[in-house]
Amino acid sequence: MLWVLHKFKCTMKNSWICLALLVAQFAFGQSTIETNAWLKLGHKSSLSEAWSLSTSGQYRSGFGMSNDQWLTELDFKKSVNKKWDIGTELRHYVVFDRKGGIQGNFQRARVQFSAEQHINLPVGKAHIRYAVQQRQVLTGSGNNKFTARIRGEFDLPIKNFSWDPTFGVEYLASGDPDFDRSLRLGVSTGDKIAGKKLSFGYFFQRDLTNAGLHAHVLQSGIRF
Repeated sequence: MLWVLHKFKCTMKNSWICLALLVAQFAFGQSTIETNAWLKLGHKSSLSEAWSLSTSGQYRSGFGMSNDQWLTELDFKKSVNKKWDIGTELRHYVVFDRKGGIQGNFQRARVQFSAEQHINLPVGKAHIRYAVQQRQVLTGSGNNKFTARIRGEFDLPIKNFSWDPTFGVEYLASGDPDFDRSLRLGVSTGDKIAGKKLSFGYFFQRDLTNAGLHAHVLQSGIRF
């Protein structure tokens, strides 16, 4: 694959061919890929001119090796200025383990701190989010995990179209004892209908340290 990309040299004429080859290698050159579906219900309220609070519940259904999960989340955000937001997210998990010898409903908790930069471009808008998080296993098996992540998104405005797409890429790296590395590529869209914000999205996650764990994730959400 590398010598093929080198041969093409990625000039303007064949840049789309190079991109297609990279995507094909990324998405289909894997050994095991599972599919998951996430459904989120939430509400966003304004606490002050700068602060907002989003509360939500999300059900994650795993159709492969993953267990189903229910997440409850509180997300506090502060608008520092037009270019920066900071946030604190508190999350509680219930993991419905129905696989293996030890089964049951197990609990986890996570706290995340983030800062997000917003950049106006000649066409569209870019967002870069930096975040660190700590996950704790409350009951059941698994490891406590510290993870750093960086996400880039691009909002593409389309004339006379309300469901403008957002394209994103995110890199996640966790510390001891797992040292996981993963990469996400995705696209999402959303719009208000009857006073409710509907959103739909998809991302592919490749585990960069374990070739057996990759996932297609379908997302949908309603915010009241």
